[in-house]
Amino acid sequence: MSKFRLKYRALEPEDVMLLYTWENDLEINQVSLSKVPFSKYILEQYIAQAHLDIQQAGQFRFILEDELKNAVGCVDLFDYDAINRRAAIGIIVDKEYRSKGYASEAIELMKDYAFNSLGMHQLHCSVGVDNHASLKLFKVAGFEQIGIRKDWSFRNGSFTDVVELQFLNK
Repeated sequence: MSKFRLKYRALEPEDVMLLYTWENDLEINQVSLSKVPFSKYILEQYIAQAHLDIQQAGQFRFILEDELKNAVGCVDLFDYDAINRRAAIGIIVDKEYRSKGYASEAIELMKDYAFNSLGMHQLHCSVGVDNHASLKLFKVAGFEQIGIRKDWSFRNGSFTDVVELQFLNK
């Protein structure tokens, strides 16, 4: 029996509306470091290329499903670097499914996948200094703060710092 409640699966064409909702949610956008909203057309094109492996595309996005096959969120491995065996990780959990431990579980799923299936050495992420929930999430998952990028992100008329974190597969 799996220690995980969640399962991850590949993107399907019918996921376009889920991604459209999440990627254009103003609340998520405030804590995300992404810069622009995404159109349905761009997301359809992205999904059409999702079959490429991480070596070709430089990223993977998975839909996270609970035991009832409800899509609770998604997780990305991106900025893949094959030579240095590392990738960045990003997570979105739908508002309806937050505070249930799914984000923590998603990180553990991706650590298992990245290290045991892809042979990666490290995962890293960038989190806004004022995104306390995500900072706590990644620190509890064993990520260590390795630095701060000063005035890195411009949001709501001012610059904010971004915390860099990493997890090494030892």
